Amino acid sequence: MSPVDPHSFTDSSEPFSTHIALNLFLDFSSSTIIGSALISLPTSYSGNLTLDSRAISISAVIDPDSLSPLPFAISSSADPIKGSPITIALSSHSSVLIVFSTSPSSSALQWLSPAQTSSGSHPFVYTQCQSIHARSVFPCQDTPAARIRYSARINLPLPLSAVMSASKLARRDPIAGEGSPGVPDSLWCSKDRIVECFSMDQPIPPYLFALAAGEISGRDLGPRTRVYAEGGPEVLDAAAREFSGVEEMVRVGEALFGPYEWERFDVLVLPPSFPYGGMENPRMVFLTPTVIKGDATGAQVVIHELAHSWTGNLITNKTNEDFWLNEVNFFPFFLYLTIT
Repeated sequence: MSPVDPHSFTDSSEPFSTHIALNLFLDFSSSTIIGSALISLPTSYSGNLTLDSRAISISAVIDPDSLSPLPFAISSSADPIKGSPITIALSSHSSVLIVFSTSPSSSALQWLSPAQTSSGSHPFVYTQCQSIHARSVFPCQDTPAARIRYSARINLPLPLSAVMSASKLARRDPIAGEGSPGVPDSLWCSKDRIVECFSMDQPIPPYLFALAAGEISGRDLGPRTRVYAEGGPEVLDAAAREFSGVEEMVRVGEALFGPYEWERFDVLVLPPSFPYGGMENPRMVFLTPTVIKGDATGAQVVIHELAHSWTGNLITNKTNEDFWLNEVNFFPFFLYLTIT
């Protein structure tokens, strides 16, 4: 028994999860998420399963077939960096259901009041999970050694909408019972709520999990590229002009490195508080509005994030000690696109 990654509690003797199904109720009034995570394993397993968590409250751990409680323990002393391990005792289980809620102090979740957004009319929330912050959104084996597929039902207030590092399947009214056992129908189906459904069918490390919700609009740039923006039509217009060449960038990348495996390359312009130039979440790159220069030069940041679609997202570091590998392998691509 030994840790897979010095920045994770994941144990090398335990199986990696293969899929996580999330039900997430976004509560802007308390800056928290209430929800559940159905964690699937590759085969039936007996023994301890150790997950990472930080600033998360666990209300129940359940056998999803019998709905009976499963024994679990959370360390009483949190590590200031890694958080607290959750140890679940399994007996011939291939999945486990965890009911949880996040904290306003979650290091991955940035909750913005209307006054902190570009539009000034609606609240906004976004995640930044790199490099070990996914554990503050949902319990998981938070190491790039683990690759997961995920699905998500996001319950949020109208008229807001959501985007994720995943394919959007539907936007519909809430259905009674689907938020259970994490969220009661009185909340899940309350007036003026909407549910958006997503699926990520390609395995990703947890740090590439991404969610944003707010007053978001979008516009197509090409057959597999679209720009989204918070801030209204003026910001969206400026972003569409700045990034009009994104589809061509994808084609150049394919000519250099082979097929683009993520199906879509969409970008989201976040509110000004986003602390990075960009984040390479697959299918949905996050960008700061400061890259909108008015002369298309801000697209160089998009080139950087696109390059991660091959080096970083398909091939990445195994542990959090070697994140530098993500930032060096794409240089020839970046140089080629910059000078052509």
